[in-house]
Amino acid sequence: MGQAECRGVGAVAILILATLGVASPACGFDYATLVHKAQRLAVGPFKAQPRIPVIGRFTYNQYRSVHFRAGATMWPWRRFHLQLFAPGYRFVRAVSVYVIASGHAQRVRFHPSFFRHPKGLYPRPLPAHIGYAGFRLLYDGYHPRRSKVATNKQVIVFLGASYFRAKGSHEQFGISARGLAIDTIAPHPEEFPHFIAYWIRRPKRNARVITVFALMNSPSATAAFRFRIRPGRAVHVGVRTTFFFRRRVRELGLAPLSSMYMYDLCDRRPWAYLPPAVHDSEGFLLQSRHAVRWRQLANPARVRQFLFPVQRLRGFGLIQRDRDFFDYRSVSMRYQGRPSVWVRPRGAWGPGEATLVEIPTPNETNDNIAAFWQPAQRPPVERPYPLRYTLIWNGPGPRESLARVVQTRASARCPGHPVRFVIEFAGASLARLAKGGHLAARVRARGPHAPVFGIALRALASGRVQLGFTVGARRPKALRIRAELVDRGRPVSEIWDYVVAREEPPIHLLRRPRGAP
Repeated sequence: MGQAECRGVGAVAILILATLGVASPACGFDYATLVHKAQRLAVGPFKAQPRIPVIGRFTYNQYRSVHFRAGATMWPWRRFHLQLFAPGYRFVRAVSVYVIASGHAQRVRFHPSFFRHPKGLYPRPLPAHIGYAGFRLLYDGYHPRRSKVATNKQVIVFLGASYFRAKGSHEQFGISARGLAIDTIAPHPEEFPHFIAYWIRRPKRNARVITVFALMNSPSATAAFRFRIRPGRAVHVGVRTTFFFRRRVRELGLAPLSSMYMYDLCDRRPWAYLPPAVHDSEGFLLQSRHAVRWRQLANPARVRQFLFPVQRLRGFGLIQRDRDFFDYRSVSMRYQGRPSVWVRPRGAWGPGEATLVEIPTPNETNDNIAAFWQPAQRPPVERPYPLRYTLIWNGPGPRESLARVVQTRASARCPGHPVRFVIEFAGASLARLAKGGHLAARVRARGPHAPVFGIALRALASGRVQLGFTVGARRPKALRIRAELVDRGRPVSEIWDYVVAREEPPIHLLRRPRGAP
């Protein structure tokens, strides 16, 4: 930060200069340096980040009352701005934050005066050596002469374990990504790798891309990450990582995503909830070489895992397609503004399985949906395993040439009674195909005594096509249903994929899932 940038920032912001301590030794830093750090860390025994002893037990609302002072925002005269998080609540393991300037890493030392919080919240004044819990980046959202930071200019947040989340300029935070998922539904407790240090490259004055490095550590693996973040209406995060595994992992999840799904318009609404739908993501989208599959999410009675074998992956993601406020009717939560995240592989990932995990939840405070990639060939132990991909955070998800599923409705599900489904598809050519009279539907149901009848297609005035059908089942078992639109036998829509569990208790009686760290 130059001297000209410090004028008018205020005493707190000037104090930032004193908190930048040159790393020892002060040598050049790049991605190869970080990979070497991860490799050396993997050779030695695992040591967890120590917990901060001065932090008491916080509630979520108490932690939200701790604010970073606007006057302490770093790089106030540049397009990108850096703010930091104090430890507390679940974030009691401090991480190191460095700023890379002129090729050298400088550590940002912790200073209590950067934060304002209610009196008596912390047991005693925070010492200067405890470190930060994480950080966030803003884009064109701060000016030193303004009294308040424009919160809607936040781009990305790194906070907690290996979690990070971003949002487009017109959206708000929702779904999260992680560095690595290990043993998500294994018999033993899930392992949560942690980012233990971050290096942020100081951007140029008018930069439109910023680079963040992160070092990850866990009992099973270490890793070096490089994130190239480009904000905008859609945020693109280019991820380059190199893993080093200490042991063979039972269930390995690469490019993992975490989201929340409680209920939708096609589910039973809990009696205590007024909004018609409550979810951060409504569907799992998978694109392979030969097909595009849409799986409607569910809040099941017990943990469910679905594996989708793929030879050549083109992408997967958790998508929020419904952007209509009246389908959620929540002014405070604004679920219609939650972003979708699409994972686009860079290079050939080889064969493997796209994995979807659904965990029961009684409320909207738990992330109960996970999606990740499991390679068919497990990474070798103590050898580098590189991986590249791009995370795209935007509204309705990726653009496709096929017609998309935009709405799913279902009748009440009672044991022994048929279920009526109504699905709406949207696509540029659907209206023309419907008028031509060659548009048809292909519906299949897999389950005991599950006939499909009453298939009907109807063209809507909006250009969409509505597909309705009924599935009957004599035995209350799980049913898997697939539906797609075809023109002369050729698929013209993505595959709608749905699983019906016939004997599920009401949502408000479901057990509480395991909490995130």
